[in-house]
Amino acid sequence: GVTVDYYSTTKASAGLQIGAQQYAHVLFFMTDDALMNFRRSPGWAASANIEYATPERGETLAAETTTSLSPVIAVVFGQSGLRVGATLDGVKYSRIIP
Repeated sequence: GVTVDYYSTTKASAGLQIGAQQYAHVLFFMTDDALMNFRRSPGWAASANIEYATPERGETLAAETTTSLSPVIAVVFGQSGLRVGATLDGVKYSRIIP
């Protein structure tokens, strides 16, 4: 029921895309094992998505290895910008140490 850690993400993508987008996301670990596996992993995840963002709203239809292979729920919020695309992505999660 509390925030455990903060992470930064670095993302690379390839596919058909145009524009710029900014967003935030949070991961909810539904079991202790899911959290421990994430903490012990090297932090790499792969995904595929179709997305758009306008100044008024944004939507993403995506599948990511972090959430598809374990009991983890990802929530994306605060999307802004002007972008449309269909991509394959790689993400690196890095723990921020205070």
